[in-house]
This record gives sequence, structure tokens and C-alpha cells, in this order.
Amino acid sequence: MRAGGRVALGVTLAMGLACRSRATEADADAGVAARVAQVNAMLPACEVLLPSDVRESMLPGFTMKEDRACPTCGPLCTFRSASEKDVTVSVTWDCKPHYSQADTQALLQPTLNLGGEEIPALGKAAARRAPAQGMLQVMAWDDDTPCALIVTWLGGSPEQALDVARLALGATRPDSFRAPTPPEPEVDSGTP
Repeated sequence: MRAGGRVALGVTLAMGLACRSRATEADADAGVAARVAQVNAMLPACEVLLPSDVRESMLPGFTMKEDRACPTCGPLCTFRSASEKDVTVSVTWDCKPHYSQADTQALLQPTLNLGGEEIPALGKAAARRAPAQGMLQVMAWDDDTPCALIVTWLGGSPEQALDVARLALGATRPDSFRAPTPPEPEVDSGTP
């Protein structure tokens, strides 16, 4: 498989994990799904979620590009290197209010069912899996926010995805995920 096809596969797999659970929620409770979409849509840009000092220590020499896979999705931060042309790394967030109170085994089970394995001492819970040869996906739930972080490493040394996940999770700050205060409703003073 060529590098471009593997990149598309990696991005599709990363977003598929987040979107699959979002569709299930939508079927169960449209109100919850709408709130989840709103939370993900309000996630700040990659520049805020992964400040330059974190990016440089995480992936020195890599450049970052940001995409939003859908209007209600969080950012997809994709990293490439001029010196390591066969390596692509993506980082994305999936935030759901119930992640804060969810049982860690319930969070891990879908990934474990797909052949993944648990990663100890990384966030609230974390798991890794290799969906394709030369690819490693790490999904970690943050202790301080209702968000899961998904790192997909394709090519080169995929084990580095664990280091990227640790640094990105450490950079995830609760104040970055606060929803803006809605404007005060206009008071109708009656007809003049």
C-alpha cells in the first residue's frame, strides 16, 4: 500500500472510532448527541491544544496541518516530516460528557474487542491496537477533561505513538475545553 493510501486509511480509522460511537449515541438520545457534537465543535484549534513547545518536543522537525473532518468534529492535527517522508502522525480529540464518569473497562472494551491491549499508567484509561501493518493507534482518556485522545502513527517506528500520546495528553488542559458563555437573551421592553 502506498504512503498516501495508508495515510487516508489511518485518518479514516481514527475518525471512524470517534464517529461510530457518536452515531450510536445519536440513535439512543438525540439530545445527548447534539451536546456531544456541540462540545467537539467548540474544541479549539490544534495550535491551542498542542502549543508549539509541546509540538517541538513531541515531534521535532515535523510540520502540522489542521483539518476538521466534519462541522461538529474536533480538530485533526496531522504531522509530516520532510526527512521522514514515510511517516504520518495524527492527533485528534473526541469529547463526550459521559467520559468523565464512565467505568474504565467500559471505555477500553471496544478497543480490546478489536484486538487491542490496555496501556497502564496513561490517563484515566488507555489502549493501543495495530489496525494495519506499520500503523499503531493509541486511544487515551484524559483524567481532567471529558475527552479521549486518539493518536495514529503510520510508518517509521510506530511505537513512538505512545510518547506522542503522553505528551499530547499532558498538554490537554481543562480550560481549553470550556464552552463559551452564551450571550444574554435580549429583553423585550414591549412595543414603543
